[in-house]
Amino acid sequence: MNIESNAVVTLVDRLERLSAYDVAVDEVFIAPRGLAFNAPRLVAEVQAPTRASIVGDAILAFVSGMSPQNQADVQHAYLFASLVANKKYPRDEQSKKWYQQFLQVMQDCGWNILSRYYDSVSASGKSFKVDQLALKILGSAVAAAAVPGPTSVLMLKVAGDAIAALQTSDKPLQVFDRNTAESGTGGVGVASCLETPQGEVIMALGVVRFIKRANQTRVLFIDWDASKVDLYRGECQMVMVPSITARTRNMILDKLGDRAQSKIEEYEI
Repeated sequence: MNIESNAVVTLVDRLERLSAYDVAVDEVFIAPRGLAFNAPRLVAEVQAPTRASIVGDAILAFVSGMSPQNQADVQHAYLFASLVANKKYPRDEQSKKWYQQFLQVMQDCGWNILSRYYDSVSASGKSFKVDQLALKILGSAVAAAAVPGPTSVLMLKVAGDAIAALQTSDKPLQVFDRNTAESGTGGVGVASCLETPQGEVIMALGVVRFIKRANQTRVLFIDWDASKVDLYRGECQMVMVPSITARTRNMILDKLGDRAQSKIEEYEI
């Protein structure tokens, strides 16, 4: 799988792959809440982007100023890419292939991958918290992004605020726990998203993937025994290509169906 060159990927290539990606519901999927998805209604409900979202097994934070449509496009592309990767590479030991597939799908959804990194990582000390480790990895991704220093600080602050707020946000945390239980894969992502005054949408992402050697049902805000888990880190920066996103939007929504509601939950930062 080659995800190194975004420039040579044509729109036709992207649409063909999007059409072929499998996110079919399997037997562990829990029936979604609410009515069937309606794209205009969801976009209208997106409030001022001083909010964060649970999207699948990720926490996405939005710097104030992002348009409702761009925020929705980020959520739906991320959810779709993670579902495709979960379906194709569901086992913990397939984490690198999961990460590569995830980035490939994000590219096909209309994102240019500016840089990416993936390797094993060791936790400092005998125990660690996954959410704090993911935030540190995000910090490395933000530092590598081509944004001014104050903007980097703001992107990290928004992500940190999103994690802090999630601890007291019962419903979003329940959605996250349900999503991770349904996916069956070992991982969590933390992302910070920014829309520049020129309309460019940038996302920095830190991902923790893990192979557990002990039964661990919860993921966030608990102490993990560092001796009982193998850890891997992924970090990347990507930028949205609006002309491609506009062409892929409806196909992504069609494939997501009700999961565009059931697996996404917004909350206040």
